[in-house]
Amino acid sequence: MSLRRKESIYGYLFILPVLVIICVFMLYPILMTFWYSFTDYDGTAQSKFDMLFSPEDALQFHFGEFIDDLSEKDAQRLENSFNSVSFIEMDIGVKLSDEQKVGFANEHINIKGIISDFLTYNLSKQISVREFLGKYVDEKNKGLINYRPKFTGLDNFVNAVKDPYFWTSLKNTAMFSLIVVPCQTLLALLLAVAANQKIWGQKFFKTTFFIPSVTSSAAISMIFSLIYTKPGILNQIIGVTGVPPVDWLNDPNTALGAVMAMNIWTTAGYFMVTYLAGLQQIPVSIIQAAQIDGASPSRIFWKIIVPLLKNQTVYIVTMGIISTLQVFDQIYMLIKNLRNVTLSFYIYKNAFEYGEMGYASALGVVLFALVFLITFVFKKVYREEKVVEGVKK
Repeated sequence: MSLRRKESIYGYLFILPVLVIICVFMLYPILMTFWYSFTDYDGTAQSKFDMLFSPEDALQFHFGEFIDDLSEKDAQRLENSFNSVSFIEMDIGVKLSDEQKVGFANEHINIKGIISDFLTYNLSKQISVREFLGKYVDEKNKGLINYRPKFTGLDNFVNAVKDPYFWTSLKNTAMFSLIVVPCQTLLALLLAVAANQKIWGQKFFKTTFFIPSVTSSAAISMIFSLIYTKPGILNQIIGVTGVPPVDWLNDPNTALGAVMAMNIWTTAGYFMVTYLAGLQQIPVSIIQAAQIDGASPSRIFWKIIVPLLKNQTVYIVTMGIISTLQVFDQIYMLIKNLRNVTLSFYIYKNAFEYGEMGYASALGVVLFALVFLITFVFKKVYREEKVVEGVKK
């Protein structure tokens, strides 16, 4: 084996753990999201047979008799009165589909075995519904215990087009991105320029504006929920001018704007550091030459500083677009109505509150396509410039 091939093998062995982690925790979920978007996948249906219960207690409820009052001579009577579907749905508490009702009917259940084990006290321990049915259902219908989503084709995407809440969340997401990204980018640039000045308290200034970006989003959201309440500090400040208090987060006309303002404040500090790194790479001689030529500070800013920070701006805007299109945590913490929700939050609501994970996956695919398309077009239009030996090309 050649030395080059050995080096390649060793190299792949070193990165194998990372590749496995990427495949398991990133690639696999993405692929499954695409698959589930074409199905009626219901996450609650998958786990309903894992519920633990006491067969003995459930059977006593079903027959309305205590086991201590029964004997072997009651076996035939109990078999005749046993209704498997009613027992599973009413006494165990598991909702069955129409197909499962047929597959778990009396003729497909070993009723004699259930009654025999019941009367001999062999069903007193807690077991899962899956284990119980696996023991007594005939081989032909055991497959119904394992949930398999049905392939529905493009139905989920068609339903999304007809869903008014999807369009509302999509509009809110677009508005959130169109307002927040320019504002946070401009604010980050202005903060970076201010922080780059050699003045007293410069480090404190940088730290103060960077802290929100490393603070828990949930904690910041809770603080702002107090600020935005009617008796909160914001209403107290504007109340000095005679403006009546506003319920910022419960009013659909102000809720989304309030979250946007918070998002701009929390993210500007992070992007400020990126711009600050770019500013420190600009040769001082260029600024000094412009000043000697009589250029005003505003002209230096727009004609020299901003163009030389193009690469940083492309990066910041790209990351801003991705993060705002996917914004979830702040909406989850602060927004209480469906008129102001974003697409990410609507995906969560369908998946974990409505149990419609197939439909939520389809919305996730739409969000993925939206993020990919916008960032792809932006990167094509605004290409980063390569720097070779201090000259941009």
